[in-house]
Amino acid sequence: MQKLGLAYNRLPLVQPPFTGPPGLAQSSSPQGPAIRVCPGCGIIAPFARAECGACKTPFGPTPPFAPGRVGSVLFACIHACEFKCSACGMPSPLASVELGGQVECMRCGLMQAFDVAQWTDALGHAHDVSDLAGPAPEGQNPLPGRSIAGKSAHGRIGTEFTSSTKSQNGMIMDARGTRHHTLKTTVSPGHPLCRACRVPLEVMLEGNGVTRTRCPRCNDGATYGLPPNAGSTYAALRGVLAGEQRTDRPVARTTRGQSGALGVACPQCGAAIAAGEGEMVKCTYCGTTARVPGRLARRQIAGEPPAVDPFWVLLDGLSPGRKKLLRGKSDDDDDDDDDDDVPYGAQAPIAPNGMPSWAHPNMQQAGYGAPQRPRSIAGLVLGITVAVVLLLGALGVGAALYLQADDDAPPAKQAPAKKGKR
Repeated sequence: MQKLGLAYNRLPLVQPPFTGPPGLAQSSSPQGPAIRVCPGCGIIAPFARAECGACKTPFGPTPPFAPGRVGSVLFACIHACEFKCSACGMPSPLASVELGGQVECMRCGLMQAFDVAQWTDALGHAHDVSDLAGPAPEGQNPLPGRSIAGKSAHGRIGTEFTSSTKSQNGMIMDARGTRHHTLKTTVSPGHPLCRACRVPLEVMLEGNGVTRTRCPRCNDGATYGLPPNAGSTYAALRGVLAGEQRTDRPVARTTRGQSGALGVACPQCGAAIAAGEGEMVKCTYCGTTARVPGRLARRQIAGEPPAVDPFWVLLDGLSPGRKKLLRGKSDDDDDDDDDDDVPYGAQAPIAPNGMPSWAHPNMQQAGYGAPQRPRSIAGLVLGITVAVVLLLGALGVGAALYLQADDDAPPAKQAPAKKGKR
């Protein structure tokens, strides 16, 4: 088991020696510094901001600092996650990394197919954000002699921005049929907090896919398991800290009343439990604390689906974006959209300590704060495609008119006039 101490000051974290079991992956790359986190939700607290861009909690004069990792494993908070329902067309939230191939719309209740390949892209994006975000110019996994400073699209997260959003909008057609990708995730680096004490949790990884957390103040602990097929979906995924993945509490039972409505019952004594009051519900009869699956709890609530609690993913090693940058390629993605806490083209506030902004190279060339010239390869390709289609269409119309035209008949030969006798 690997355990990480916590730092509550501005000094870089000193990483303790690894004492985990054999088989737990460890990276030999240098460890990054501690990061400043929001005291309300635990995501990164940008130096140029006074409140959290997600939960709106004021940072205060001394926000906490936390590692944001355990060993080589980085923490990324997914604090907004939804897909577009294929029936009602409305966005529906997800409370965890759903890898079972099916999801249920929290608005219309339809159980529908869900291509888990969407999570491969979403987790890769989360890995990039947690690895490449600032305020350190080299991100969280710097390599000696191989600088990426000023090259990452996520370098301003931690100095000015809070999060980055990836919206998937595509259709896949292959031998398995037609599948729509509509998953949208908003991600921030950070460190999970205790719900009661709001202090950074101690996070411990075990080699069998189990993750344990403990609050250093109230000693409250939790155990989480990996969802099925995690390794085949994203090999670097080491843990998911979500209510749906807790394994240290019994799961409430489902009952059906005379009217056919679903209810929730205590797994110990069978008494009815008031679902929808929280992730963990304590039975008023026998005192058993049971986990009510979020899908079942939300069925008991009429109207708009309630807000889904943020969840954390634990991602190991170098991110795909860092590997691209080290090969001389760009990590920029047209689907990546850093949060718009600052209006487009406006000057962001400068941190009191004068910390510089490590911006994307395009912004450095145009000058920070100036309106940026949009850069879209897709637009160029679309223009060329339209021109080619119009040209082919004109040629086709010309050929059709030529084939349908009647050829003029050749002039008839006149018989030679006979010469008269003189």
